[in-house]
Amino acid sequence: MTRVDLADWGARRRRRFPSDRWGQLVCRAVWDETADMRSFFLTPQDGSRIEHNPGQFMTFRIDTPDGPIERCYTIASSAARDGGIEISVKRHNGPGARALHDTLVPGAIVEALGPSGRFGPATWPGTAYALVAAGSGITPMLSIVRTAADRGMDLDIALIQVAPTSTDLVAADEIDGLSRRLRGLVHVPIITRGPGGVRPDADLLNRVIPDLSDRTVLCCGPHTFMEMVRTAAHTAGVSADRYGEESFDFSSPLPGITAGVDTPNRTVLLSRTGRSFECAETSTILAAMKEAGLPLPSSCARGMCGTCKTFKHGGEVVMAHEGGIRQREIDRGFILPCVSRPLTDIILDC
Repeated sequence: MTRVDLADWGARRRRRFPSDRWGQLVCRAVWDETADMRSFFLTPQDGSRIEHNPGQFMTFRIDTPDGPIERCYTIASSAARDGGIEISVKRHNGPGARALHDTLVPGAIVEALGPSGRFGPATWPGTAYALVAAGSGITPMLSIVRTAADRGMDLDIALIQVAPTSTDLVAADEIDGLSRRLRGLVHVPIITRGPGGVRPDADLLNRVIPDLSDRTVLCCGPHTFMEMVRTAAHTAGVSADRYGEESFDFSSPLPGITAGVDTPNRTVLLSRTGRSFECAETSTILAAMKEAGLPLPSSCARGMCGTCKTFKHGGEVVMAHEGGIRQREIDRGFILPCVSRPLTDIILDC
């Protein structure tokens, strides 16, 4: 007779999944949200708990036919449930997404780093929110409303969900169900194609949220969509400290600083390999490293995900990050090469 391990239904104390180093997650369930978006339920292999704020993301190391790559995906599940996380991934969003759709099945293991990021109510607190999402930008909003429901929060939330067709609306039925638990939740789906389709613009946003100026606005979606929402919110009178946005569309790189003829170069030494390269003071270390043909794991290149986090043995840098590194890590000597520019010669532990 084959022995079957019984599930552990009892309450127990569990250590915290480390957010500053890679760990392993086991895929427990997979389901399709739409024709091209799939959700994955993942739990730590070591049984630890994943503590996160709604709106945060994790970075995943994914095996692809061309080698391993790192990609960021927002946690869609409630922050009140720490036994595992859900992520929802569109298949067409690059090789990492395709590999997850093809290979991440129940029982499979994937490496992850995090949670990370500053998007969400923990950073932009308020009692009345406008959550504005397009496409897969709905994922952090799902975490927000799911967390609010699980914690019994009495919040005024207007959730605007934009998708090409009604079949592309992720978790629409669930959101409508959550409105029975969240009396202040109003869900406004907007379809852009086919009969009745409309183009989301500032006028539409102000019509469906007439009190936009009184709300904290959180937006997630493609860059052009966020630019529209940002402008509309600013015009309506939403102050900068009540507007937040997040996107993992990194097709548009951050603007660089052009080096002048008198810009000094600094030498960056990789202590483990003995390799070195030159980096202008106006360049990020990661950009110069890639130009020199030297590998370093990276994903967002914006100081958000923490994938490129590296220990600095010596030298001084200026670093402007977006939450991908904690102050205690900086105090210990770690930097994010993707947003670090050298002020002196640098020695890195890689």
